[in-house]
Amino acid sequence: LAWLRGGATSGSDAGGAGGMGSPSPTSLDPADWATLRASAHAVLDASLDKLEAASEGRVWTPVPDDLKEALRAPVPPEDGLAHGELCERLLALLPYGPGNTHPRFFGWVHGSGSPGGVLPELVGAAMNANCGGRDHVGIYVERQVLTWCKEMMGFPASAGGLLVSGTSMATVLALKAARDARLGFDASREGGLAGGPTRLVGYAAQGTHSCIKRALDVLGVGADALRIVPVTDAFTMDVPALHAMVAEDRRRGLTPWLLVATAGSVNVGAIDDLDALADVAEAQGLWMHVDGAFGAAAVLSDEVRPRLRGMGRASSLAFDFHKLLELPPFASDSHRDSPGRGVGFYRWLHVNYDCGCVLVRDGDTHLRA
Repeated sequence: LAWLRGGATSGSDAGGAGGMGSPSPTSLDPADWATLRASAHAVLDASLDKLEAASEGRVWTPVPDDLKEALRAPVPPEDGLAHGELCERLLALLPYGPGNTHPRFFGWVHGSGSPGGVLPELVGAAMNANCGGRDHVGIYVERQVLTWCKEMMGFPASAGGLLVSGTSMATVLALKAARDARLGFDASREGGLAGGPTRLVGYAAQGTHSCIKRALDVLGVGADALRIVPVTDAFTMDVPALHAMVAEDRRRGLTPWLLVATAGSVNVGAIDDLDALADVAEAQGLWMHVDGAFGAAAVLSDEVRPRLRGMGRASSLAFDFHKLLELPPFASDSHRDSPGRGVGFYRWLHVNYDCGCVLVRDGDTHLRA
């Protein structure tokens, strides 16, 4: 571990003022592309070796104390690291991941990713694309993926969407659109919540993911604005109880505004009656947001799809590419032998961390928010 403590490693190529063997402080190019290429191939081979042997050995290996200590080392030398040195550092870290690439990992709803997922990560890093605008291929890739997602989830082609780090961030964006749409875009953006008529309140079932409350906190609505609705014996939202709570809040002079439905709760996999909740949202003038982090992708399953009826009626939807989409049962549906959909359509969704998606039914609302 000398390399983490600032010591040199034997056999490493010389560094430069720009790091990675750069010839001068004004260039980020390596002094020797051949050495960089060899180091890159070594790291790629080691990464693929790890994935190929994913079913062997321990599910999880704790980080050794000496490695933890080494990772508290001072800032590295100003001239950066040589290729070989960087390669050694990366390879030393590889055995100590969270364990989710192992087939016996059942600790959390972490997807395993796929060997093929390593390659787009490499290409993306080489392109170093900012998808905030301009005209380059990354924009078109994102638009294509979002078009597929809208079709898959039953949203109109005119809906807005964005690829984000995961459902937690997707929820913030969706509820920002919901807040602005309710308060009025100019009033909300300029005056914040002070421009609203009364206190906004929202509703979610017991067991709803904590990111909902956190999003309300971030957006200034306040975590205590979320009303927790009791659940049925099937752990789904109690619709009559929801009606009663909305009526009581209106009687108290509050402004019911948001209804959060869950498509596959993380704790027990419960799916709310989305059609019934969409009816409530329409009747009560509520923005219906579906937290589909864990279960929205089950729309690809012939068996589960009927239980997600109504998801496409939501005002917004947040879901992950890196959770349920890794589970083998969804590769065994009736379309499994069809090269057009079935397994092929399912497998393109094997995405490594971090990638989530937000869809907003009204594309203009999404854009303005």
